[in-house]
Amino acid sequence: MRNSLLFILAIVIWMGCSTQSEDVSFDPSLSLVFSNDSVAFDTLLSERRSSTRRLTVYNPNDEAVQFSEIALGKNDASDYSVIINGRASNSLSNERLAGGDSLLILVEVNIAQRNQNLPYLVKDSIIFRWNTNEEHVKLVSYGQDGNTINNISICNQTWTNDRPYIITDTVFVAEDCELIIEEGTKVFFENDAVMFVGGTLKAIGDSANHIVFRNARFDGVYDRVPGQWDGIYFLEGSSDNEMAFAEIFNGQIGLRVGTPDDDDIPDVVVSNTEIYNMSTAGILAFTSDVEVTNSLIYNCGLYLVGGFVGGNYRFRHCTFSNEPALFIQDEPTVQFSDNIIVGENELLVDDLTIELTNSIVWGPADEELLINNGGGANVTALLTSNIIRSGLELGDNFTSQEFNFPGFKDAFGNDYQLDTLAFAKDRGIDVGVSIDLIGRERDELPDIGAFERFEKQ
Repeated sequence: MRNSLLFILAIVIWMGCSTQSEDVSFDPSLSLVFSNDSVAFDTLLSERRSSTRRLTVYNPNDEAVQFSEIALGKNDASDYSVIINGRASNSLSNERLAGGDSLLILVEVNIAQRNQNLPYLVKDSIIFRWNTNEEHVKLVSYGQDGNTINNISICNQTWTNDRPYIITDTVFVAEDCELIIEEGTKVFFENDAVMFVGGTLKAIGDSANHIVFRNARFDGVYDRVPGQWDGIYFLEGSSDNEMAFAEIFNGQIGLRVGTPDDDDIPDVVVSNTEIYNMSTAGILAFTSDVEVTNSLIYNCGLYLVGGFVGGNYRFRHCTFSNEPALFIQDEPTVQFSDNIIVGENELLVDDLTIELTNSIVWGPADEELLINNGGGANVTALLTSNIIRSGLELGDNFTSQEFNFPGFKDAFGNDYQLDTLAFAKDRGIDVGVSIDLIGRERDELPDIGAFERFEKQ
């Protein structure tokens, strides 16, 4: 009997509390708490849905409140859309919020194209009305219109920096044709999109106006995620390609070069360029002629640089580093080989020449440089004045397995400039490279790597 009375008493108390929290009060003094006073998005390409932002409304009162309206200020004309407690609607009336409870609102934006070159501000607000109170939560983002490229072959075009170019699938620079990309131009790739170059690509920026090749999503976490697009492929027959003051990131392969020919003249020349956050490789080449100067490659899945089946490769004042490692990698991330195995019993072989000077090859593996001559071809390796992660003595080079032996300023922050006490300072030789990666003049004692260190006066 006693247990029954206690149970009934508990029910009565619960019903009393529950009733109070569910009873709607129209007292104007009842205030609500908002998790944010605004919801902001990064710059977004027009006609593409954003990631989702959250807004929570708390009722700290004992009594319930009833919203006379929750609505987007521009209603159906808004670029924004909301889901209120699981219901997709730009306007709701008589929504009840119990005492001590919260209301979740999900916000997205899909910006309609304005046909403008410069980014433009896109604003709205979510309006909450209850008990004669009114609260506005601002919605803010910037839109960017672009030139959409989809499954086309192009010939003798110039891409300007007025608007970004958005490659949705495939673009092909046809044989005997040229694509010129002006300084400051941005090229965005959607998922798995790719650029094939059968002719010639001239992407030449300057120190103040880099050319950017990257993924098309850059809101939230997408800004630093590898593998979001395929890569830039230089095909057999492609020649006279130049890339300077460029940034390539968040794809699978930065530059994939397959340009075999009968000479050793570079078909792809890269300078003052950064390639990073690639899920497979920064530069991956096969029987090709490639020259790279003043360039930084880091955070790549398999290879920072890979040159296979022979070829001619020249690197001067470059920094290649996979430390800290974004990927689990025990093998050398800079590899060259005179051969590659295809199928079960077939071996492709060609002569290999490597010139590596004043460069840093670094990473978490005990040996970060591998040169494989297992194919029996002629292999020439000219390694001079480099810093290489290795336990071996490699002639006129500096080798070590000590932590941060080169002296990066902040590798964990992806800053591969040199700190004040860097071992790489003043240890290079003069090879006629007068500036560093970011366009500063090198002094008479050049530093090893892509960056020249200058002490503050």
